[in-house]
Amino acid sequence: MPKKTGTKNQYGYDQETDTVRVGRHDLERLLLMFRSLVREQEPGSWDHMRDYDLSFERLADAVDAAAQVRQGARWEGPDLRMRCTTTEAVYDWPDGAPYDGGTPVTWKVPGYGSHATADDDDLPTALCGFRWSKEEAHPVSGLPDCRECLREVQLGAERPRSNW
Repeated sequence: MPKKTGTKNQYGYDQETDTVRVGRHDLERLLLMFRSLVREQEPGSWDHMRDYDLSFERLADAVDAAAQVRQGARWEGPDLRMRCTTTEAVYDWPDGAPYDGGTPVTWKVPGYGSHATADDDDLPTALCGFRWSKEEAHPVSGLPDCRECLREVQLGAERPRSNW
């Protein structure tokens, strides 16, 4: 039987913020099960950044934040078992992803933040799928502030392609 977390947050749910509290262990089990499910799919059956992998990464962020708080100075970085892989065996990757060997370029699009694109097309397409014309934006230095674009750049820079 779930424990009540107080009169306001019944069963770990906070109605005001629409958030649910779950145990770190349960969340880790869920993430590992999802990772196993993804690996069992047919090649190219998951459209990268269009299926569940963004939610998966956000849950993994929560697990990593909890581990960092609990372990303090002993924390050695994220648990890569909880993260999406960069393998082509499962995902249908977007054209121009940073894994293609190119260096992503960050563009500032007024009113829409900054995004990363891997190539210099006439109609730039961000790694998150956002499109704009060259007249609407200008290249800037540094990392993009779009969470999805930043995730893609970091995946390409920090992890080699692997099945695990």
